[in-house]
Amino acid sequence: MDERVEAIAVEGGVVPIFVLGPEDARRLPAVVVVPSIFGPASDLRGRLSELGDRALVAVTDPFWRVGGGIVPYGDLERARARLAGFDLRRCIADLGAVVDWAAARSNGRVIGLGICFGGPFVLRFAGERRLAGGVTWHGSRMEGHLDRAAETTCPLRLHFGSADPVTPPEAIEKIRAAYASNPDVSIAVHPGAVHGFSHVGPAYDARACRAGLDALRELVDAAGGEPRRARAGVGPLERPTARTQT
Repeated sequence: MDERVEAIAVEGGVVPIFVLGPEDARRLPAVVVVPSIFGPASDLRGRLSELGDRALVAVTDPFWRVGGGIVPYGDLERARARLAGFDLRRCIADLGAVVDWAAARSNGRVIGLGICFGGPFVLRFAGERRLAGGVTWHGSRMEGHLDRAAETTCPLRLHFGSADPVTPPEAIEKIRAAYASNPDVSIAVHPGAVHGFSHVGPAYDARACRAGLDALRELVDAAGGEPRRARAGVGPLERPTARTQT
């Protein structure tokens, strides 16, 4: 699928986004992707191209204010260095602008995909009811971002690796407990998968990555058609399915 780059005006500059999907996506849902600290990598964007004509996909660069761009997966030191000048408040505002941009150019339903570093942002926007659904792949430190769990009404599909030292079993159980009242939150723990299982390289796990993509496709397909809005933003999808995976 053709890829294009667009820029969204925000305070102090513009947020660059890689966009996949048709120019006219008014009848389709949108997907806003918050990538890992390595940025909007080409393998990630290539993987998302399989959504074809199902959605308008916007892959953000959350580090554009501190240099931005893509860091090779093998250069963890350089990727982590970008956190030194990172402004969380401004990043939240920037990502909110991307969500608004995507909602205005789609059927109004936005699915969030958070990868590693991006996981907590998906939980935040889901809790603010700005998303129609959320998916995370090996999200980092999400157990520290559960203050809006009780307000979350949309479906969530949270995928972790059983051998991920960043999100150990006790952290996953804390997340599970926080969302216990939402029957449409599914937590999948993939045996043997480590942190970064969606990244091309030594950590890559084909089965876990495939399951994460299938979860995204599930929510994208459910978000198709005419939107249904709740009082506080976009409400849950019409056909929730209660399921819990371990």
